[in-house]
Amino acid sequence: MYTKQNYTMNQKVLLTSKEVTIILHRLACQLIEKHLDFSDTVLIGLQPRGKFLAERIKQILENEYQVSNIKIGFLDITFFRDD
Repeated sequence: MYTKQNYTMNQKVLLTSKEVTIILHRLACQLIEKHLDFSDTVLIGLQPRGKFLAERIKQILENEYQVSNIKIGFLDITFFRDD
């Protein structure tokens, strides 16, 4: 017989908020290293959750590293998934 206890999973923190922030800042630095000029660069976030990631990276680039004119777009791939 199955009980509710059989279905509960242990929660484990993969990354803390501070670690995520560090990773995103490092990613922003790598983008700056590769693309000194962002005039031909567009950040694309895959919806739904990639939208938040793209917006956060854009915010970090603009606010922390004074990169301006960053274009951002979002792509909904719902109809292209096969799972």
